[in-house]
Amino acid sequence: MKIKLICAACSVVLLCACTATNSLYSWNNYENSSYNYFKKQTPESTQALLKTYAKIIEQQDRGTRKVVPPGTYAEYGFLLVQNGKNEEGLAMLKKEIETYPESKVFIDRIIKMVEK
Repeated sequence: MKIKLICAACSVVLLCACTATNSLYSWNNYENSSYNYFKKQTPESTQALLKTYAKIIEQQDRGTRKVVPPGTYAEYGFLLVQNGKNEEGLAMLKKEIETYPESKVFIDRIIKMVEK
């Protein structure tokens, strides 16, 4: 009887361990796009990374938290600023502060740099 109980408990534990875990955030193709961008910064790799950021922001509901990953708005905004789109970039930087208030000190410095 004890052996059956132990076997049943072990099988329950094993079945629970086999469940798939969902990701907290939806990253889309971020790893490949950012790798290609930092490996060789070309207009094509920049556009691919910008599209990836836009897709991550659009499809934020796919992760279990249903929120854009930390730093995404900031990175996207900074990349937009680097490409001459200051207004859009500043909006994204401010959105990072709204979503993650703990980033305010760091992001405020970037915003001041951009506004000079």
